[in-house]
Amino acid sequence: MGSKISKLPKAGLRPMKNLNVEARAHRLLDQEKPQPAPQYPTTKEEIARVQKLHPEIAKQQQTKDVRLDDFLKQVRVESHDPVPKTPEGDRTEALPDSSQTSSTIRQVTSGDTLDVRKVTEGKMTVHQILEVLIRHKKDPEEWTAEKVSQEFSVELEYARGLLTYFKTFEIKAFGQIPEEIRKQINPGTKAAP
Repeated sequence: MGSKISKLPKAGLRPMKNLNVEARAHRLLDQEKPQPAPQYPTTKEEIARVQKLHPEIAKQQQTKDVRLDDFLKQVRVESHDPVPKTPEGDRTEALPDSSQTSSTIRQVTSGDTLDVRKVTEGKMTVHQILEVLIRHKKDPEEWTAEKVSQEFSVELEYARGLLTYFKTFEIKAFGQIPEEIRKQINPGTKAAP
């Protein structure tokens, strides 16, 4: 319903636009031609000099060239729809080799859920970050920022920020939880007295 209402004003105005089109076109063509933009004095002098030396050029510009007009009438433009692009899954060209895009790549041997095979040096997967956080939580004296930086080939500032600002989830439970379940939930913590 809404689309029909929005088309109504356009449909109502169309006959008014097309009313007396031919007479308006003739009236527009019969008007005097617009004045050209003013020219620099040096340009005027150059035009006057060319008109004196070659008056036939000025006459040729004012007359219609029948041969060029015939060429223009013979021009025919054919338009074709563009060829649709293939979906991303049907790519035939090879993607760039990952060894070409990064200088140093190291293998990931963990059971990462995303199945990342190679990680650029200086970067870590989510699985590796969680592994570092859990190891640091279990033994902060052993897993310092320096060791993380060296083990995973990341910058020391990055390792310090990782250990300072990122934490794993902690489950807070009310009541007694058996020791074996507590170790699975929060490794490195001891049972509350």
